[in-house]
Amino acid sequence: MTDTNTQNRTWYFVRHGETDWNAEKRMQGQWESNLNENGKGHADVNGRWLATLPIEHIWASPQIRVRQTAEIISKHVPLAANPNFDDRLKEWSSGDWSGMLYADIAKERPDEWAKWVEDRYNYRPPNGENFVDLEVRADSFFKDASKVNAETVAVLAHGFIIRVMVSRLAGLSQADVLAVKQTNDTVIRVRQSDGETIIDHFVGGIGPHAGLPLGEQGAA
Repeated sequence: MTDTNTQNRTWYFVRHGETDWNAEKRMQGQWESNLNENGKGHADVNGRWLATLPIEHIWASPQIRVRQTAEIISKHVPLAANPNFDDRLKEWSSGDWSGMLYADIAKERPDEWAKWVEDRYNYRPPNGENFVDLEVRADSFFKDASKVNAETVAVLAHGFIIRVMVSRLAGLSQADVLAVKQTNDTVIRVRQSDGETIIDHFVGGIGPHAGLPLGEQGAA
């Protein structure tokens, strides 16, 4: 658990809307792709729901799919029109796997894939990152975020980095992190109050559902 942010705060972690690469189970990482029609709908639904909340500050990944998500959300939450873009919120770098279908990585790079399956938290694909690298980014981000005077905040980002950020706030195990499934219409809420951390989530604006969303994470 990170100790750089001790103030009482409620965080809303919003994943970008679906892209065609998500639907195809193609590795995106830090490569760019656009929202598809489903993804635009995800962003719109989440925007309408976020508009009911007292959001005071928004951070966002600068990647295209998040920028497009923020633009749609801004129709309902004007604050999202000019979020604080932060490179530390970019997705996990999938290195040489970027742009490949998950199935093709397993077929064409079986040794690398086997190592990732065996230890998804610590294995780095060639020229890529692992979850420990994301911990370093997340801790650096939270150190600076703690200086912002806001009690209710939102982060618009990606599946892998959000998992790690929630982990750093709540002290989750590696197994807990790998078990999370945040679909493109799911928002994770983390409430920090008087030393207690409570996690729940909303799907398509419906909830709260207790705890983390669980399952196999799709393409990042």
